[in-house]
Formats: sequence, C-alpha cells, structure tokens
Amino acid sequence: MSALTEQVEDLPAFGYGRWRQPLRSRRDRDAETIREVLRNAGRPEFGHPGDGFFVDGGRDGDPFLVACASRARRRTLSPAAEIAAYTTALTTAGMRVEPPTGPDLSPLLLHVYPRQEDERAIEPDTGTSMRKPPAAR
Repeated sequence: MSALTEQVEDLPAFGYGRWRQPLRSRRDRDAETIREVLRNAGRPEFGHPGDGFFVDGGRDGDPFLVACASRARRRTLSPAAEIAAYTTALTTAGMRVEPPTGPDLSPLLLHVYPRQEDERAIEPDTGTSMRKPPAAR
C-alpha cells in the first residue's frame, strides 16, 4: 500500500468541522451541521464563560438535543428568544424540531432531527454537492 493510499484511508469519512475537528461518523457530521446552521444564524455557541447553544445526542436514531445554556447570574441572552431563534434557523434548514417530552422536558431544550440521508448536501468522498434539485411547483 502506498503512502498516499494510507493517507486517504486515514481521512475522516465526512471531512472536518470547525477547528478541523474530524467528522468520522454520520452522527458527527449531523451534529456539526446543526452547529453550523446555528452559527450561520448568528447564534452564539456555548463557551466558557458565555451563554449559547450546545449540541449533544443523536446516537442510535435518537434525536439530537440542542440546549440553550444560560447562567441566571450572568445572563446575556433571553433563553426563550434563543430557543425561538434556534427553532426558526433549524426548520428553515429543513430539519424537524420538536420540544422534548418525558425525562428531557425543559424549556431550554429542543429535539432536532436532521434532514434524511437522501437529502444530504455533501458527498462525503469528494465534497461535491449532491443536493437534489428542488421539486417543480
């Protein structure tokens, strides 16, 4: 096996996310897609010491959890307004968004279901667009 073949095999299946984070699985890719949509909508990502969104979950067919992290003592964002902005951005991007139920019930959480596999925009091997053309109206 050549050195070039070994390098190609070491590349993550779905490329790299922000800060060159390897996207090795569909779950990694989908979580990064959610983060990218929210960042592009101007929503701040959670980081110490600020408020913002956090993405987790998405394993074994479960929805992703998108949380609005906001500390009451140092709050710079309205959590309700942030959740509304997350919902708008994600649904505009074609994702299904629902309020959580059961043990995840919280006004600061959303369940997010990414677009279905056949609606994916990026071909993982080449990075070329594979978006389906819009349906005729």
